[in-house]
Amino acid sequence: MPRIPDKLKVEITDVNGRSLGLLDNFTSFSMTLDITQPSEASFELGDDGTFASIGRSVAPATQYRVFVNDRLQLSGRVEANDVPVDASAGAVVRFTVRTKLADAAVASADPSIRLRDSSLLDFLLAVYEPQGLVESDFHFDKPSLLRDIRTGKRTSNTGDDFKVRLNRLKLDEMRVRPPETIFGAADRYLRRFGLMHWDGPDGKIVVGFPNQTQTPSYNFATFRNSERRSANNTMGSTRAEDWSSVPSFVMVAGRGGKRRFSKAAVVGIATQDDVVEAGLHRPVYILSEGLRNEEAARNAAERELSSRVRQKDTINHEVDALSYWDGTRQTTYGNDTIATYDSDVVGGHRGNYYVHRVEMARDADSGDTTRLTMLKAGLWKLFPDVFEGRLR
Repeated sequence: MPRIPDKLKVEITDVNGRSLGLLDNFTSFSMTLDITQPSEASFELGDDGTFASIGRSVAPATQYRVFVNDRLQLSGRVEANDVPVDASAGAVVRFTVRTKLADAAVASADPSIRLRDSSLLDFLLAVYEPQGLVESDFHFDKPSLLRDIRTGKRTSNTGDDFKVRLNRLKLDEMRVRPPETIFGAADRYLRRFGLMHWDGPDGKIVVGFPNQTQTPSYNFATFRNSERRSANNTMGSTRAEDWSSVPSFVMVAGRGGKRRFSKAAVVGIATQDDVVEAGLHRPVYILSEGLRNEEAARNAAERELSSRVRQKDTINHEVDALSYWDGTRQTTYGNDTIATYDSDVVGGHRGNYYVHRVEMARDADSGDTTRLTMLKAGLWKLFPDVFEGRLR
């Protein structure tokens, strides 16, 4: 069955989401979807006289939705435009559409927000309230947010009774830290509960964690062996093993560590076994007097180790379309997905990789291309063992 061409639809909407027409005369397009930062899309249109005809459509705050193969990928509004003029090539209009999280990544959080006796949900809604967002502007599993922000205890009888093991915050720690942004403040407390937040395609904000146990959506291959080259389906792939910042172990000392680190009453250790086996001695010692039990110290050590190992096994794939084609089915690329990789160049089947960033592009010279950035599934951990059950 021949491959189905990718369809790109760009729709102008009003503030209520009603369509005001389609934008179909752009000369180039690019879009980045990333769960670690606000998503965005950029466009270039036309030649001389274009701005006069579409000026209203590219004015700041104009609402847009971007669809790939009829699947909504991004909802946002124009944040920037410019009109470069060249003596030989004439003039074009360029503009960039960004999501609601772009505001949150710039605006400072309100330092007067009250945290005492608040749930994680209360805080999330309070910190985003100045942006005009309410509960319906988020996608989340509500029971996982109905937890006391200080202790982690459940504040509602709704949902499963996860046993939460959180280090109790001191009252002077329960505050916004100016000039931290709205996104930064929300992210700091969400990560305390093993969560993070990113852009959903419909313009709402997703609260969750990287789903690294899902079924793979794409299977990539690069072979030199002539008998297997027919399976190759990337324009180029780069696998990297960067151990530059990977510790052999992390030791966190809590209560008593300030007086004498090695005699601390509370100690947590997380070890990277293959680094130790390779003979690399890279210990990392961290003092955190506020930790009062070994479980909390061990969690802190695991968190710190996880933050340093993400580059340990990564892959970038460049492909020649906006979707994955397996011969019969078309799957549009997206972040928070899983891919497999098989190659005789890098040692055979590499297993599952987590896709956290997708960059799509279309122009007259290169056609449709996509770049996927991924890391070995399982490397990205958020607050290991904070919950005994799953959040989803």
